[in-house]
Amino acid sequence: MRGLAVLAAAGAVWVLVTGRIPALPGRTFAMPSLGTVAAAAVSGSAATLLALGFTAVPAAAIALGVMSAAVPAVVAATRAARNREAIADAWPDFLALVRSNLASGASLPEAFIAAGHESGELLAAAADRVAEATRRGAGFAAALADLQDDFADPMTDRIFASLAAAQRTGGQRVGVVLGALGTSSSDELRLRKAHRAALTQQRLTAAVALIAPWALLVLTLATNPQAAAVYRTTSGIQVITAGLLATG
Repeated sequence: MRGLAVLAAAGAVWVLVTGRIPALPGRTFAMPSLGTVAAAAVSGSAATLLALGFTAVPAAAIALGVMSAAVPAVVAATRAARNREAIADAWPDFLALVRSNLASGASLPEAFIAAGHESGELLAAAADRVAEATRRGAGFAAALADLQDDFADPMTDRIFASLAAAQRTGGQRVGVVLGALGTSSSDELRLRKAHRAALTQQRLTAAVALIAPWALLVLTLATNPQAAAVYRTTSGIQVITAGLLATG
């Protein structure tokens, strides 16, 4: 146990110093914002105290507090995913606006910036960053490359890479590239929406499977003093710990 504690402490120090979380290949994790960390601390503490008052079982209260502390991070991740979906939904219309601006005689960077300002707040912010980068002389392709890290979406990566290539190529091919991008983006969006719809029932089932055992445990501990006494023993703590690990 001491060895595990030392490894955990060393890992925590490494994360705090480097700002990076070790990840499996193909998976990327971002450090949560200070607001998310503060919300997690408040949520976890409040849930722990509330659960302790209902159940009088410290192990169960701590487990519920740990799970509640994860809620702000889940909410932030869900909000970010919804923003990515909203941006993805806007790409076909955005590309049509770019083509329209190009037909009016604008250059590709100018058409991109103008289309962004006409496509909602999220894409307007991206257009402002491209405008600022081009004013500094960074170049259109470099500005798009910087934006890819923020959007973190495969469709967006492909669109930005294609736009950068179209900027380098120039000529009549730009309109052809934009037309093909608009068509492929619309097709991918239809597939994404069908996929999300198919997963909805599975997600609801998973949520019930996640919450139901803990709701039943809280109800049991709050109404059955004998069960609460059992879960305060070493064996009960081990059962709750195993349940928390399984939930995680």
